[in-house]
Amino acid sequence: MRYSAIALALLLLGCGTGTSSLPTITPASTTATGSPLPDLQPRLDAIGVLLTDCAARLRGEPVAAADNCAHVMPDVTGVIDEVEKQSAKLPPAGQTALTDVRRQLAEIGSCEPWFAAGGQSADGDLNARCKKAWDALYKGYNAVRNAA
Repeated sequence: MRYSAIALALLLLGCGTGTSSLPTITPASTTATGSPLPDLQPRLDAIGVLLTDCAARLRGEPVAAADNCAHVMPDVTGVIDEVEKQSAKLPPAGQTALTDVRRQLAEIGSCEPWFAAGGQSADGDLNARCKKAWDALYKGYNAVRNAA
């Protein structure tokens, strides 16, 4: 648990903390006490912050290997694994979003070069596919977070 917190802090630093006009993953109006998964709320929120910060990196600027937002995917997968263990507590929309995020995580796996290049590559097909996969993952994760 302690190592997870350290890794999360490093990831927060790696993805940057600048502000942007990009959308952010924010909690729904439900408070953690009204949540079906209150114990996961802090982690879901933290990963949402990481994804939001990484979205700002994907504007076409190359990023250092340590800042490569693909490094966030194991954390996304980890929290989705935890949500999945308790998915029976989620409303139907949350269960659907969870399934979608699983699929999106598989699709985004081949986008490592795209992330490393800051969301831009010389391959137009890779750009289109990875941008679509990123946007879908971002939206899907937000839906899971809000349902949980």
